Amino acid sequence: MNKENTIKPFADGDIFLGCTYLNDETDDHKGDGRILQYDKNLQSKGVLWTEGTEHLVIGLTIDQQGTLWGFDMHNHIVVRVSSDGYQMPHHHFGDRAFSNATFDKDGNIYLGEALVGNTPYPGSYMKRLPGLDLLGYANIHKFNSDLELVDVFDVVYSPEFHHFKGITHSTMHPSEQFITYTTEIGKKVMQYDIVNRQQMNDLVVLPGDLTDKVVAIAVNYLPDGRLLHSRGDYIEILDEQGNVIQTIDLSEHGWGIAQLTPSSDGKHFFTANIFSGIMLKVSLDDGKVVGSIDTGFAVPKRSFGGVAEFHLSS
Repeated sequence: MNKENTIKPFADGDIFLGCTYLNDETDDHKGDGRILQYDKNLQSKGVLWTEGTEHLVIGLTIDQQGTLWGFDMHNHIVVRVSSDGYQMPHHHFGDRAFSNATFDKDGNIYLGEALVGNTPYPGSYMKRLPGLDLLGYANIHKFNSDLELVDVFDVVYSPEFHHFKGITHSTMHPSEQFITYTTEIGKKVMQYDIVNRQQMNDLVVLPGDLTDKVVAIAVNYLPDGRLLHSRGDYIEILDEQGNVIQTIDLSEHGWGIAQLTPSSDGKHFFTANIFSGIMLKVSLDDGKVVGSIDTGFAVPKRSFGGVAEFHLSS
């Protein structure tokens, strides 16, 4: 297999997909870390084989400086790629299973700790905290622009069926007053006030028990404060009070939308479906799919765990 890095300097509208090349017979999350690059027309452009990772590279996002972030939460590795297409030197953000990042205008970084408890995903290696039989605490860690830890927010999380997921998805409200977040396949959309350091009331609480598919998955804010919320095979758009103001049915494309990213054009959003391995570009206005990318990695080789778009004002 050719593992040459062909990633190009980032251009306006480039799309990045976290799609690890799985190659382990016993651990279906393990493989060679890989970020795929496409242009604004969804044409293949390049690939980066990530250094230092061994499991799924997930949770892709781009900060205000144009740096691409991703995570190997199994090994406590944070991947950063500069806009010139080079992976940046490894920085040890801590012995934590971070899987998601959000940022404020002052350059602060908020990393969500994806794992909690001591019951890992069956058959998959998950690194414990040093000296403890514990996967994590499900906190949000704040770092300044110099990558120094400045605060740890002891937030609540929403227990889910597998008992190991903590803060798996997070998004900064446009006001930068609070972070909205989920525990994937839990029952809540939660919020934490990062200015006053206090838990807020839950934005959404779903009915049912932990064995059904009435679950919260991924969230991401649109610039006007509306919230994109993945429910597995459909997308809800919520107002500031958590009311559903629009529903987009994507069930014909399968269950498993694990990440959502708004497009910089204000008219579309992108989805990452970890089960089908297919990225969709969807119109906000009418819910129509206007483009797609098939990574070729579908169940049981599921590894598509992140989508991000670069734009020049990033």
